[in-house]
Amino acid sequence: MTGTIIDNFLLPFAVAIITYWLFKKHDEWSSRKQYSMLGVAIMNCLLEEVDNGIKIMKSQQMSPLPTKSWSGTSTIQDEVLLRIIAVAQGKSATGFKPQEIRIHTKNYFEMMSANWATAVQQNQIQRLLQQGKYVDAAEGVKRMLEQCRSLLEENAGKWFPK
Repeated sequence: MTGTIIDNFLLPFAVAIITYWLFKKHDEWSSRKQYSMLGVAIMNCLLEEVDNGIKIMKSQQMSPLPTKSWSGTSTIQDEVLLRIIAVAQGKSATGFKPQEIRIHTKNYFEMMSANWATAVQQNQIQRLLQQGKYVDAAEGVKRMLEQCRSLLEENAGKWFPK
């Protein structure tokens, strides 16, 4: 009798629970991997624009900083931000902290680019570069984006991503 209850009810129930849990974990890992890959693509776009912006600032060109890939803090989706927070936990920052990516990218794309455009119109690029340390700040953003990209690439390649 006891063997029949175990064989007919408990064993299939345990197998069903384990199977459900494994499929759920697999879906979670797949989702984390996909959001990490999406994060890499976003970092590449932002890096291209920040890198070009640094070149514009260093050569003191009278042109606006590129901002086409920036559409507000939602450019870095919540799911991608969660992946960045997870993979950056316990890591030393090479620029600004990766966990603060929305703050620093917003400052670069919204504040610094607007100030640069104003300085171009008023022919005051020299003053802006000397007083604001814009190149240093932009290079900090660039290093942060590079670190985020590297951490997300590493995470996307794992069997069990964070």
